[in-house]
Amino acid sequence: MKKYFQYHRRTPNAVFFGVLGAVFAALGVLAFWALEGGTAVGIVLIAFGVLLAVLPQAAIFARYGIRGGCVRCQKRGVPRRIPLGDVGAAAVCVYDEYRRWKGFRPAEVQGSGGQTFTVPAIVLLRAVKEDELDLCDTRTNTRLTHRGAVLADMLLDFSFLEELWKDEAFAGEVYVSEYIYAMYRPAFDELFQGSGRVHVYDRIPKAFKEARKAAK
Repeated sequence: MKKYFQYHRRTPNAVFFGVLGAVFAALGVLAFWALEGGTAVGIVLIAFGVLLAVLPQAAIFARYGIRGGCVRCQKRGVPRRIPLGDVGAAAVCVYDEYRRWKGFRPAEVQGSGGQTFTVPAIVLLRAVKEDELDLCDTRTNTRLTHRGAVLADMLLDFSFLEELWKDEAFAGEVYVSEYIYAMYRPAFDELFQGSGRVHVYDRIPKAFKEARKAAK
């Protein structure tokens, strides 16, 4: 099984928890030697610091892939196995991530020519609410809009998308946000070949588009 990283900001998050864990461990050492009767407090702080530095790494560096007709991934560090037959739709949108002090922000990368590209995400769903796709511009918004129908979400690797699309166990629809489609159109067109199972959606509500169409 070819594996792909599930999340984007791996190194900064790994460093953050490593440093935070080291701070607690250092406080534990300080308490151990500087406080009278601080042995128990020191041991607790040191243990907490080590756990804080080590445990989040499994989730930060989580990987996913397809094997045996299932998507293998993690949710909060716990391994999950999602049968492709349960995936009724896949939404490809903007990958946003939580940035400390800034809230959720779209992830971006620099191309070799200096241009900036928005990182795409894929959200696997039991079913999609087509009337509310205009709200699904980002990974977080897609999860909120389809609460209860979300199976998994991850950083999109186009090799994974190709695996998913060509796997006979997957019979669902693919919905691509207009913004991401415009940015990566050659890759999408080459893979999907104009299939009727692929839909490009925008930020205009479906009801408004239908009313405008009826008025013409």
